[in-house]
Amino acid sequence: MSAAHLHQYDNNTTISFEYQARALSQLSTDLSTTCILPSQPTHQGHERTELSGPARTTLVKDELLLGIILLGMTSAWNDASSPGYSHLIGSRVLFKSWVSVNGLNTANTASAMTDIQRFIVSSLVYWEALSSFVVDQRTEDLAYLDCLANQRWTGTITPSPWTGVATPIFIHLAKVGSLMRKKRALRNISLFRNSETYRDALYFQLVEDARALEQAILGWRVPFVSLIEDTGDPRAPPKHFWGLARCYRLVAFIELYRAFPEIVENHSGLTVPGCESAAPGGDYHNPLILSLAFGILDILKNILSDSSTLPVQGLALVAAGSVLGRVGSPEKATLDQEVMEWRAFVRERMVLLHGFVGLRPVKHAAIMIEESWTRMDALVDSNSGFEFDGNMLSDSVHWMDIMIEKRLETILG
Repeated sequence: MSAAHLHQYDNNTTISFEYQARALSQLSTDLSTTCILPSQPTHQGHERTELSGPARTTLVKDELLLGIILLGMTSAWNDASSPGYSHLIGSRVLFKSWVSVNGLNTANTASAMTDIQRFIVSSLVYWEALSSFVVDQRTEDLAYLDCLANQRWTGTITPSPWTGVATPIFIHLAKVGSLMRKKRALRNISLFRNSETYRDALYFQLVEDARALEQAILGWRVPFVSLIEDTGDPRAPPKHFWGLARCYRLVAFIELYRAFPEIVENHSGLTVPGCESAAPGGDYHNPLILSLAFGILDILKNILSDSSTLPVQGLALVAAGSVLGRVGSPEKATLDQEVMEWRAFVRERMVLLHGFVGLRPVKHAAIMIEESWTRMDALVDSNSGFEFDGNMLSDSVHWMDIMIEKRLETILG
């Protein structure tokens, strides 16, 4: 991982790939002696799943699972366009067995996890959340995380460097990304004759799934700051993790509502907890969307720029920053000024983020944001504007479309 990070500066990938090859070789050796148990016990009890190869005598070790997860998560460090999806599929198989063997699939085990178990869980969940915006997959593929999304904490909460104290929110966020990708896949169906009815039926199911997901997100509450354990890092106090939890809860909402505006059409004066301030209405934006963006950025602004949580702020900056479109009318000059001020903040924070981690995916994220602004400004300057026009597949300018169009797919974290 260190070699992959350092080669960003000297463009020498040889050492990085050499270490990567060694890691893969060692993982392959460990896997050859690992026994994969089914994620759920059968009527005969736990039965081993025998795979081809030598006899497997060892259950999934913490070190093996964590090694595969970290190798996959950092694939984008060597190749910005690689989400490490092949590693993710393998990690899921091992993780299900690991969870079952360690008894982590019940509602009251969250507080009983060891530090390494919490780190493994949060690492995989974080990876799933970021990958979901890049890879087309079934939402059902993420169902294995449901037992972790519904776990209850008692006592203090130990924050993770990846998900902080919001692991359940990142599980929901992974499903949001999956639904967004599914919606975009429906566009291809319209290419076929007499496909409208079929497409409408599929879209209706997506909306229903989105409604259920909205309720799950609304049902999760950010832990009190007093319940968050101090990690001892002066640049990552409990308040920073509390802020990130609030922030990514709003990120889940902003992407869900942008993808499925029908969800909020019947909400009169909807107020999302944690984002009580409402943006002025009447412009081409859904006022709630802009309010959510302002809420996200305000939270990030109150987290110091040298915070140790900076590396995991990328997706939030993209989600909120990419909706900062000008209105362009004299009546909304004050709103436009606020939008421009927040754009300046996003640019500054992205520069700091790149300086902090020095990885190519950060550049990809910055391009998505800047291109979103360019396209929205062009629409305003041409007086054409854009809005939700009632067509269920029409979006405003969206960073995911730009990412796909310009082949900027990457792990935004």
